[in-house]
Amino acid sequence: MKDILIEEKKKVERQRLQLDRAFSRVAGVRLVIFFIAVVFLFLAIKYKSFLVIALFVLAVAGFVALVRYHGRVDENLLGLKAKSTVINRFLMRFSEEWREFKNDGSEFITKETPSIAHDLDLLGKSSLFQLINVAHTTEGKTKLANTLTLTGAGDSSIEDRFEAITELKEKTGFVLDFEATSERIVQRIERDNLRRPDLNEEDEEEQKKDEQKNTRPDSFPFWMYLMMLIVPTINILAISLVLIKDLNPSLIIITFIAGMVMTWGPQGAIEALVAPVIKYGRVAGDYHKLLKLIGEEEFSSSLLKKINERVKGHDGILSAISSLGTIGAFNNIAFNPLVHMILSGFFGWDYFIALAAYKWSSKNEGVFEESLDIISDVEELMSLSVLSMVRKTVKPVIRKGSSDLGLEMKSVYHPLLNQQTVISNDAKLTGSLTVITGSNMSGKTTFLRTIALNMVLAFTGSPVCAEYFSVPFMRVFTSMRVMDDVSGGISTFYAEILRIKEMAEYVESNPKVPALCLIDEIFKGTNSADRIVGSKEALSKLSAGNAMVIVTTHDFELCELKTQSGADVDNYHFEEYYKNNTLKFDYKIKDGRCTTRNAMAILKMAGLVQN
Repeated sequence: MKDILIEEKKKVERQRLQLDRAFSRVAGVRLVIFFIAVVFLFLAIKYKSFLVIALFVLAVAGFVALVRYHGRVDENLLGLKAKSTVINRFLMRFSEEWREFKNDGSEFITKETPSIAHDLDLLGKSSLFQLINVAHTTEGKTKLANTLTLTGAGDSSIEDRFEAITELKEKTGFVLDFEATSERIVQRIERDNLRRPDLNEEDEEEQKKDEQKNTRPDSFPFWMYLMMLIVPTINILAISLVLIKDLNPSLIIITFIAGMVMTWGPQGAIEALVAPVIKYGRVAGDYHKLLKLIGEEEFSSSLLKKINERVKGHDGILSAISSLGTIGAFNNIAFNPLVHMILSGFFGWDYFIALAAYKWSSKNEGVFEESLDIISDVEELMSLSVLSMVRKTVKPVIRKGSSDLGLEMKSVYHPLLNQQTVISNDAKLTGSLTVITGSNMSGKTTFLRTIALNMVLAFTGSPVCAEYFSVPFMRVFTSMRVMDDVSGGISTFYAEILRIKEMAEYVESNPKVPALCLIDEIFKGTNSADRIVGSKEALSKLSAGNAMVIVTTHDFELCELKTQSGADVDNYHFEEYYKNNTLKFDYKIKDGRCTTRNAMAILKMAGLVQN
């Protein structure tokens, strides 16, 4: 995959270089044609020659054609730049550079967000979201965040989702083109906001969307029809009178200025009608391309076929978005102040845009929202396919309805750690209660997160980071990065109690879906005597129901626990070793309880203990 991306990047850069040269040449020719047109206009007014007038018209037509061609070259350049950006991001995922990505899902972290999001780095800085996200729409990012936190992955089965995600993994060209088109939307908005600071950012537009709907007229005002007739008419009359009746050429300037005043004066009413074009028009062409990519791609998985049929089956969705893009392209003339001034003063340009926008809105209400829903569905599935493109993965075995709560995995590893140094582990955990001991920094917590994170991936329909991974379908609970809440008067210890209480209440409800309870350093926020007593009671209670409990601890007393059935708990451990008087770790899980300690060695390394 990496080699394919490198070759594609070289190809894109060669194309960009060629277009850059063409862009510069067209810009120069366009400027020359403009000055020629100005000269012809001056000569036409001075000599009143119809031949010169014809040459002026041809020069203007040539100038407009070059403006449009220049715009197409600019669009192609923007597309290549976007594709280059996308390829670079994919390459960054093979190293640690992906942690610099701007979109990390932090905006989706709230007080209501499940604790697994923070404990397992599903959202936020250096998170799974940051690594795999290729969604550019707000809707797509929201769906991905909900999927990763197991709060929503649609109505599709895990098997259907895995089939779709795996198919997207094999369609590298489609994935790159799709994200590049989405990236172009982002880059266009950023560029347009620099060109026109008066255009609001996308989020501000979203806030005003309802207001714009409420203020938009129910019908196209009659007086605007009159303006569409009056503005070009007075200019045609002025030009005719100057040429035929030999009147003062300043008359043309007067009617031109009058046309601009009549066009730009009632901007509030015009903007109310043009609201959907301002909101979507400048990116509608790209959304049309996204929908077309979906509609023209041949899919074999049932889930992607359904999405494909939504594009093909929706009456007129492609033509509606295409027509909005055309209106937006004409409206984008406003980005060239000189051209916009000429068209407004001579023809009342903005009124024609307003009429086109009004007709589109009347006919196609809700079409863009439907398009966004389709696009965001693809973005969410495509994001999950990214992991298999940049990591070694395998299809998980998910045992639904199985009474066997055992976890079996081979070469399972953490996808967010440095892939050059990450250590994989084999494990077969079968008991209802597993206690993992080990020295500090030996890998206990990382092991818990590795299990949980891969289980989350499995339950979203994604491949997992392992050579083999077999688990029952479970509800995942975690108590790891427990934090206090000063404003709420909740200590770290009490916050952990609330986490474990949530687990206990679920287990006591005799659920059909078993629970997997992963607890790191249980009750570390209190004294050792209370911690041991409380831990024994809590773990005994949790492991008595339809649940599997895995806990890490430094309290060796917990290794002697027995379950309510009288069985011994399963003990595993991580350990350190010393090489040349240096503390080392192999990060491999081993059978039995830990027999070593390294706290004093770490204190000495930090210079806090001398002997």
